[in-house]
Amino acid sequence: MILLIGGTGNIGGEVARILGEKGVAFKVLARDKSKASALLGVNVEIVRGDLSQPETVSAAMEGVEKLFLVTPLHLDQISMKSTAIQAAKQAGVKHIVMSTGIGASPDAGVEVGRWHGASQEEVKETGIAFTFLQPGFFMQNILMFADSIRGNGQFYLPLGDSKVSFIDARDIAAVAVAALTEAGHENQEYPVTGGEALSMYELAEVLSDVIGKKINYIDVPLDAAKEGMVAAGMPEKLADLMNELYALGPAGHLSYVADTVEKCTGQPPRTFQQFAQDYAGAFQS
Repeated sequence: MILLIGGTGNIGGEVARILGEKGVAFKVLARDKSKASALLGVNVEIVRGDLSQPETVSAAMEGVEKLFLVTPLHLDQISMKSTAIQAAKQAGVKHIVMSTGIGASPDAGVEVGRWHGASQEEVKETGIAFTFLQPGFFMQNILMFADSIRGNGQFYLPLGDSKVSFIDARDIAAVAVAALTEAGHENQEYPVTGGEALSMYELAEVLSDVIGKKINYIDVPLDAAKEGMVAAGMPEKLADLMNELYALGPAGHLSYVADTVEKCTGQPPRTFQQFAQDYAGAFQS
């Protein structure tokens, strides 16, 4: 039995879909069972649990052999992951597949990378077999600008002319499923990127072609980006962490292209063109 924690998000929801297609037994931890069922379908087994309530996570681990673990960027993400990791250790889970972030390490140059690195080290200390997925920026993050793209044909990021190897969350999920269902992925750390590094101006060109109207990328300074994130409801600390990540772009650290997706799944990663076509409805008024 596989337990998915984070099974209703961009990555986890797709992991659930693929596992379901393969007929693999799994269950999903969720705080709200009815909402999760609405997202994933009534045929998916949902167990109520909350990473802030360790006893519920321990109960959900009963009979679990493999764990898929992903959490959103959160001020408490180290302790949230720790709850799941320690519950997995107590339950005798044999393999943890965990999504962290590219460059994750206790010595990473950005704080989020160090957070992810701390969680990876905690998993290693349990002695449980692991697979760490270390993705870069998600293509799906562009969806946060869907309203402004529909409304005024613009999106805003503090990335200048940096090139970024955006990864489709569906491809991260495909790698996760390979690690969960096939041998040979134990004790591996996989950087997961798209197959091409594009500038935001190039992304705008692709969106323009797919949508059929001119889309413009507006480069903004980091302080303006922070103001926008905070105004949208993001805690100031998380906005600062995001800006640390954005600052890696001009330094050339976001353009790395790995071959993980094709090696693990036998299929090349989706291009941004494919992503834009699949999600075109979100950007069209």
